[in-house]
Amino acid sequence: MHIHNNTDFLAMLLISIVVFGITLVSPVQAQEEPTPVPEPAQEEPAAAAAQEEPEAAAEPAAAVAPATAVAAEEAEPPEAAIPITYRQKTLITIGGKKAQANGVVEFIVQPQGGEPVKVRVNVLAKSKLKAITSDVLKELDFAIDERYKVNRNGDQKITVKALKKNPPIAITVKTQSLSAVSVTVANG
Repeated sequence: MHIHNNTDFLAMLLISIVVFGITLVSPVQAQEEPTPVPEPAQEEPAAAAAQEEPEAAAEPAAAVAPATAVAAEEAEPPEAAIPITYRQKTLITIGGKKAQANGVVEFIVQPQGGEPVKVRVNVLAKSKLKAITSDVLKELDFAIDERYKVNRNGDQKITVKALKKNPPIAITVKTQSLSAVSVTVANG
């Protein structure tokens, strides 16, 4: 093979390094990995399961432990559950100063016995609290049906009230990414 310029030489050198590297690494990868030793915390649940279920004791514990360890590393922690509190009257308060950057507030609105609805309010940078409260009011009023009344109480408060003989409603803040602004939900 004839090398015409530096680029050809570098390409051939790189190919040689890769091929040489593979031959060096291949025998190392072919070796058996040592059997992982489970930590004491992992042995206790296996021992407890063996005592509770006799057929589980017949399986070797060493074969189960590596799969569990790999699954634990790859699995993400479960998302925290938001507690649902149903109320006849809910007070939403917008506090702080004007928004310093663009942001979002997401609510989950769920009448008792009904399906949850996600309400998303986009907030622009430098929006004052009065404008943010107005935007939240409009979005909630649009998303909530006529069994509930949405009112504004001043520049920073919104009240959501169930009308007579209607089920209570749960309103929770799912996401709040606003700088210098806070949104709280409480019993009204």
